[in-house]
Amino acid sequence: MNEWREAKDQAELDSILDANDYAIVSTGYFCVTKGHVEAWDRSHVEAWGSSHVVAWDRSHVEAWGSSHVVACGSSHVVARDSSHVEAWGSSHVVARDSSHVVARDSSHVVARDSSHVVARDSSHVVASTYVSTVIGYDHRGKVKGGIQIRPDYSTPEKWLEYHGIEITHGNCVLYKAVHDDYRSARGFLYQPGTKVEAPDWDGEARECGGGLHLAACGAMAKSFDDQATKILACTVAVTDLALGPMPLQYPSKIKARRILKIVESKGESDE
Repeated sequence: MNEWREAKDQAELDSILDANDYAIVSTGYFCVTKGHVEAWDRSHVEAWGSSHVVAWDRSHVEAWGSSHVVACGSSHVVARDSSHVEAWGSSHVVARDSSHVVARDSSHVVARDSSHVVARDSSHVVASTYVSTVIGYDHRGKVKGGIQIRPDYSTPEKWLEYHGIEITHGNCVLYKAVHDDYRSARGFLYQPGTKVEAPDWDGEARECGGGLHLAACGAMAKSFDDQATKILACTVAVTDLALGPMPLQYPSKIKARRILKIVESKGESDE
């Protein structure tokens, strides 16, 4: 838990920032942070280093270094250096340097320098010459300028290639997030050391249901169940994989007919 402290002047604020990772609050709606802070209403935040900021409503955030910002509502974010921003709602983001932005809903992004943008939903992106924008299948907004990339993961093989997953002798390794008892959020048992098969397999008929749902990495798997406590590495045959009808609503997961091998994962692919 971060400690909130009030600085009387800029010199005191700078001194406390240099010495701590606390969230430092000055007067009014102005905040400077090196730690974790949630900004509401018309707050103004400057995030440095590896800070994490959640901005709501009409908050204004300036992110520097490797800060991570989640912008909601009508928030405004200026991202610099290698900051990472997730923009939701009708938030507005100006990305500079090598910032990374994931734009969702009806958010608006102006990206410059060598920034990287992932465009989802109805987001609108205006990019300068060397900005790369990955346009999701579900993107319904506009992307202007920059280097526009439209990934093709319309088949299991292309999905694996998109996520950089290696195929060895016709098999690949995907990930599942489970609870302490090795059961998924829906109660299916993924016991390490066993082989399992989906009782309701329906191939490409639907995206959700009808198979064993796996992700490209542990972090993606965990995003579908934030109560999960274990990450499993699952070996599957590429011929046993299927995607639902295009466009995909959840392109970070794929479903399998059966799993050939399950082990508890502790490797780098968990991230």
